[in-house]
Amino acid sequence: MAEQMKAAQIVEFDKPYQLCERPVPTCGKHDLLIQVYAAGFCHSDLQVLQGQFPAQLPMIPSHEPAGKIVQVGSEVQGNWKIGDRVGVLNFKNACRQCAGCRQHLRRSSETRTDPRFCEKRQMAGFRHDGAFAEYMLADPHTTVHLPDDVSFEQGAPLMCAGATAWGALRKLSPGVQPGESVAIVGIGGVGHLAVQFAKAMGFRTVAIDNRKEGRQLATEVADHLKPDLIIDSTAKDADERIAEFTSGEGLAGIVVCTDSIAANAWSLQQLGNRGVMVPLGLPKDKWQFDSEAMVFRELVIKGSYVSSAEEAERMFEVVAEKQVSSHLTVLSFDQIPTLVERYLHASMKGRLVIQIAK
Repeated sequence: MAEQMKAAQIVEFDKPYQLCERPVPTCGKHDLLIQVYAAGFCHSDLQVLQGQFPAQLPMIPSHEPAGKIVQVGSEVQGNWKIGDRVGVLNFKNACRQCAGCRQHLRRSSETRTDPRFCEKRQMAGFRHDGAFAEYMLADPHTTVHLPDDVSFEQGAPLMCAGATAWGALRKLSPGVQPGESVAIVGIGGVGHLAVQFAKAMGFRTVAIDNRKEGRQLATEVADHLKPDLIIDSTAKDADERIAEFTSGEGLAGIVVCTDSIAANAWSLQQLGNRGVMVPLGLPKDKWQFDSEAMVFRELVIKGSYVSSAEEAERMFEVVAEKQVSSHLTVLSFDQIPTLVERYLHASMKGRLVIQIAK
């Protein structure tokens, strides 16, 4: 294996990514060394580039990798071998001793360590080196198997956008059951996947967006994953159409993929009694929800933080079985410095992915 690798790094916040060479990271005894084949770019990466996540620079960005295992640490446990196709969640190296880790170990039925709530966790692509490189280190506890019929390019955005959409929909249970009505508000990269997952889970699915582009994107899925209803949230009859679709009951569940305070407040009002809402946005100002609706209709608002590795493994089974896919724009490694410009362009839809190896 070569000692050097090509990479892209943040050298200064709010400046274009810099292409460079870096040493190939050394695989520790508890690590997996991954050859990265594809890596995604999402809104969080833009926030990292803008300095919203304090990090020591230079740093390799991207937290949506898919690739192959090329080295397994001497003390790694589990079913991992060289050549395995994998995706990697960005959370790494739980301490197993802090309050967050103790709570997880006490409350969770999952067998894997989950670093999401660890006070000392590392976050690849946020505060530690990520996936815009030929190689990266991965934590076996947050690495998942990539099915053979899911390409690296399709697999990469599922490690954040997909896991976020999947985790949010999983939070609807046990209150919301298959056959009930669930809406996805905001059809961008995450919402596009959430619509497909909602259909795959057996929900009667409504796609809602105030943008023509978002409503169009909701139709660009396999026929069996198309939403049952598409609504413009700014239309005068939007509330009526939801009421008609739900026989006057209101929605059983709603996942909101936008940080618009107004959109979230409106979404809560579309829920029926004991409905469940999962907001995924992070607005700068505080949420403004109707307290009377929450109390008198016993509504539930749940937080959702991506998903665990065990949940992501199940997600990939559904992706392969139901042919869930992202709308992709695939770029070469040399095009990384143009990423932000492309991401912010009005014509951009779906997910941006960098092909790093072929």
